[in-house]
Amino acid sequence: MAFFDKLGNTISAAGKTGLSKAKEIKDTARIALDIQEREGAIRKLYQDLGQAYYHAHKDDENSEYTQIDEIKAAFEEIGELKAAKDGIRGIRRCPECGAAVADDANFCSSCGAKCEKPEPEVYEGEVVDSEEEADEETAESEEEDAPVEEEAFEDEEKTEE
Repeated sequence: MAFFDKLGNTISAAGKTGLSKAKEIKDTARIALDIQEREGAIRKLYQDLGQAYYHAHKDDENSEYTQIDEIKAAFEEIGELKAAKDGIRGIRRCPECGAAVADDANFCSSCGAKCEKPEPEVYEGEVVDSEEEADEETAESEEEDAPVEEEAFEDEEKTEE
């Protein structure tokens, strides 16, 4: 019987140890999750602070941060890309509310504002005879394709020494 009592005590102790370890793992996982949530909240606060700073200082003449100019340039690029996408889809934007308006519409369907149609672009450049232009392009491409003389490389090697 002593053998079974000892076996029972060993199994009981192992169970208690396993239970203790499981509780420890659960508690550390919960704490790790709390840490991640708080770090996420801090990142969100940093982002909000950065946006608030950008909006407060985007019109400053001499900003100490180059990121403000980079953000402005990115916004401009996004605007150009959106305009290109709208052009492909055959729409334009209302000058009052920014809603999508068909190219042939005179008024915005969202706010009712009058939407002037943009004037078609007229080319006011110089008209060149196509044969003369082709001859010039051929001459330019022949100059670009001309073989490079070895003397040029020899001169570079001398200056490097």
